[in-house]
Amino acid sequence: MSQITESIAAVNPVERHDIYRLAHKGLRSLMSHVLLELGRLDAGDPRDVAEVLGELRLLLGLCLSHLTHENAFIHAAMEARRPGSAGRADEEHVAHERALERLESLARAVERADEASRARACHRLYAEMGYFVAENLEHMLREETEHNAVLWACYTDQEILEIEHALVGSIAPDKMMSFMRWMLPAMSPAERARMLSGIRAGAPPEVFAAILAGVEPALAPRDREKLEAALALSAAA
Repeated sequence: MSQITESIAAVNPVERHDIYRLAHKGLRSLMSHVLLELGRLDAGDPRDVAEVLGELRLLLGLCLSHLTHENAFIHAAMEARRPGSAGRADEEHVAHERALERLESLARAVERADEASRARACHRLYAEMGYFVAENLEHMLREETEHNAVLWACYTDQEILEIEHALVGSIAPDKMMSFMRWMLPAMSPAERARMLSGIRAGAPPEVFAAILAGVEPALAPRDREKLEAALALSAAA
């Protein structure tokens, strides 16, 4: 067992509610996708460039929304019962905001570049994106270990769920729909079925149908089959 997995097991020896797990799966998926697409981008094809920059800007917007909500809900909860526990993450979030601005600036540089210099501008954006992803992977792991340790020591699972529900309820519907498109395919089949069963039970039918229609094309055929079977069982229960 690695040092990282040992630390995770030590933090959560008995399964507790992890407020970060599913959202971070979605962010890791979208970050990895955008990094890969930037690396394989045909800088000479304006349509390809516009499409990938659109995906990049989706990521930048979701990252900013994510850290803003973490600050307002999770960090506030940590500080309320263990003052100082979110200090490092608050500082890192300020740095992440600057990094998001830097990536947007580099994206605009790609758009302004002429044909001769666009490939170089694309590579600068790709390199900066790689650094951003690396920093965020480390940051998210720290949240999943150190922050969860604080939350689990200071709050019951029911209280953590209440924090999570308040956070999710504050997210604009359009942003939530955009994020679901990346978060749901990144989940395990069991996680995906639980979330969609919960949405079906608590949301208007048209909202559930829109979410399902948005996520199904992104699933592999076998994952679609598993989801359909799980939702059928859930409906019959």
